[in-house]
Amino acid sequence: MSLRTASALTVSALLFGFSVLPSTAHAKALDQCGGVFLTTDSKCEFKPIQQCMTTCATTSVEQSCSEKTYTMCGSMCTTTDTTACVTTHTDSCSKECDTITTKSSHDVCTSECTSNCTSDATSKGKFGGDHDKCGKACSHDCDSQCDSCSTTDQSTDCMTKCMSVTNSECKEEVNRDCVLSCQTDNYTSCETDTVNTCNTTCMDKGGALFCDGQFIDASDIKACADQLAVEFSFNIDLSAMVTVNGNGSVTTTNNDGSKTTTSTKCSFSPPTSGGKSGMALGALAVLGIAMARRRRRA
Repeated sequence: MSLRTASALTVSALLFGFSVLPSTAHAKALDQCGGVFLTTDSKCEFKPIQQCMTTCATTSVEQSCSEKTYTMCGSMCTTTDTTACVTTHTDSCSKECDTITTKSSHDVCTSECTSNCTSDATSKGKFGGDHDKCGKACSHDCDSQCDSCSTTDQSTDCMTKCMSVTNSECKEEVNRDCVLSCQTDNYTSCETDTVNTCNTTCMDKGGALFCDGQFIDASDIKACADQLAVEFSFNIDLSAMVTVNGNGSVTTTNNDGSKTTTSTKCSFSPPTSGGKSGMALGALAVLGIAMARRRRRA
């Protein structure tokens, strides 16, 4: 978290009386939601097309691109010699036993790793020195490496905890420059592709899932919503989700998960020019009809 953001949150806390203590929620990788890490503190919603199209932007695909570029780059950066790193970090950790006795090794690992990685990435100009992008990338990278650390070992003796933390932290550290350089090189193209995917999802599904303002690139929105319900008890309203089929009919997802397909009884002639914009207008018109019918039924 940047100092500017932290200061803003502190002021808000004083004005409105809410807590800004660090979250102890543990991030989980959600395979049905594009592999991103989320927590019980995340705020997820299905944004209907009107809101969705205005939300798809480079700033809303940072988490998705952190995951995508890490998946690609992590498999190419495979340094395994962590001996020197482990020795240094173990000595450092053993001197901090008093401060980590009430924390799990997972909490210690993700906190230290993300902080060190973000500082390192920003100072070396990764992602053009953009602190937010560095933070998102490092958060995902560290969540991935620290995922094997226990979330319930608060009472475990310090040195055992330190060994778990340093082993995971050092796997990230020895490959950090390689991974972040690769992510930086591929990030811009990922942004462009993912923003396009976001817009396409908005058009094809009548909206898209967003968590904490970030687009969730889920191949199956319903499956992602179901996983969020199981993992975090999130109840996401998908009643606005529709699918425009090739024959012009519209499939609506009902609240119980069932689907209803209706014909619009409207046809759209293939555009003679500006093909993509014509298709977009046609899809919007079909979605408008579907939404109007939904309102009449309400």
